[in-house]
Amino acid sequence: MEIFTEMLTSVLRYLIPAMALIILARCVFSLLRNRPRVHKMAELVNIETGEKIDIDHWETSVGRSKSNDIVLTAPSVSRFHAVIAKRKKYWTITDTFSKAGIYIGGRKVERRQVLEDGDAINIGGVNFQFNCAEALSVQARSEMRTNARQNRNVAYAVLVDVETKRPVYLKKRDVLIGRGPACDIRLPFETVSHEHARIHHTSKGWALSDLDSRNGTKLNGRFITEPQLIFDDDMITFGERVFIFYEQ
Repeated sequence: MEIFTEMLTSVLRYLIPAMALIILARCVFSLLRNRPRVHKMAELVNIETGEKIDIDHWETSVGRSKSNDIVLTAPSVSRFHAVIAKRKKYWTITDTFSKAGIYIGGRKVERRQVLEDGDAINIGGVNFQFNCAEALSVQARSEMRTNARQNRNVAYAVLVDVETKRPVYLKKRDVLIGRGPACDIRLPFETVSHEHARIHHTSKGWALSDLDSRNGTKLNGRFITEPQLIFDDDMITFGERVFIFYEQ
């Protein structure tokens, strides 16, 4: 009996630490796998100098004070001049009671205005171009919706490429999306994985899943780590390619 007890004690002496290490490794892997991705959401390009300023927060303050996310040293810029923000479906810029104001395309922003990809922004006399493929105006979304629904009977749903405005029809209730030849919707872009994502119909509606893609899948600007229900007018990003989803 004593021999058995000694053997059991010896085994447990090594087994318990080994199991603890395995559990710890699994926890660390889970944390690394599901942690939020730090990524560039948009950028401001200084028209005069060509400097590119990344925007990687949902709300970004702009002004002369060093406490801002983006610091502009021009004396005509107020200490707290503006806030650029990502809402669920739109990007906006808000004038935070600055002296010199904000102008978009030469027109003064009275308080808040929706931003669109390529907008020319003047912040206190400093000229920028706002770049963000996911930034669409209300009018642009309305036009895309109208064009997407011209052929309502050919598919269950449709993805509209924001850059080309070309509709991609979902003719099945379970669609594989990626760069590979076996995909139902092929996206031949370097940032898109071989098998990148899946859109399928469930009892609750349409759902989007990322298939462990290299560059991730975003729903309305946020990376997804598990299946998510999607709805009419949702924005989906595969790698760096942006689409709007519409039910037919």
